[in-house]
Order: sequence, then structure tokens, then C-alpha cells
Amino acid sequence: MPDRQPLVLIADDDVAVRDALQFALGLAGLTVHAHGGGAELLADADLPYARCIILDDGTPHLNGFELLRRLHARNIRLPAIMLTNHATARLRARADAAGVRLVLEKPLMDNALVDSILTILRSEPDLAPPD
Repeated sequence: MPDRQPLVLIADDDVAVRDALQFALGLAGLTVHAHGGGAELLADADLPYARCIILDDGTPHLNGFELLRRLHARNIRLPAIMLTNHATARLRARADAAGVRLVLEKPLMDNALVDSILTILRSEPDLAPPD
């Protein structure tokens, strides 16, 4: 996957959300692999090339927190943004403890997600998009 735009991986069980995110991030010049769940994301052959992941806290079978735990067990530590339907203080604290960079509540407003990903990519030299 070298010489491409930064790769963002998505794990969300809602196909409409996945499609909308993939479209919006693609318009921002990012390469996106959208998956229906964490197991699919873990099996993505391009996982080593990913620069950011977007997780859903409520995905059945393998929620965002369990997915992060499994990634960390593989020594894969990528900036993560968690999407949720209800961003409680408890969920935010749990996400912070798990190393999640940002928690965003659905429905997403404006360009909050795209702007956040671009900020993350610019703030980490080894994650920066190629010139």
C-alpha cells in the first residue's frame, strides 16, 4: 500500500454510517477500508499500513473497546476515534483509559470527523500524509 494516501480503517455495524464515512473521508483524499465489525478489521491485509481507526462503541460481537484491546495485544497502537450514540462521562473516561484520541457522538456534525483525522495525521510525523 505504499505511495497512497493515508489509510483509515472503519469498524461500524451500520452500513449507512460506513458508507457515509467512506464517502466523506474519500472526498478528503484519504484511503478508507470500511468493515462491518472488528473481526473484519483485524483481518484486513492492509492493517499494517493504517494510520487511524474509527470504532463504534456498540458494534455487536466485538465492540470498539475489545477491538482496541486485541490491537494492543498485537502491539498495534493507532490513533483511534470512537463513535457512539450516547457520549456519557463514563464512556469518555473508559475511552480515554483505552487510549482513544477522541469520542464523537452520532449523528456527526459538520466536518468534525474529517477535521479530527487530518489533525491527527498532521500532528504525528510518522502518520503524516505524503506531500
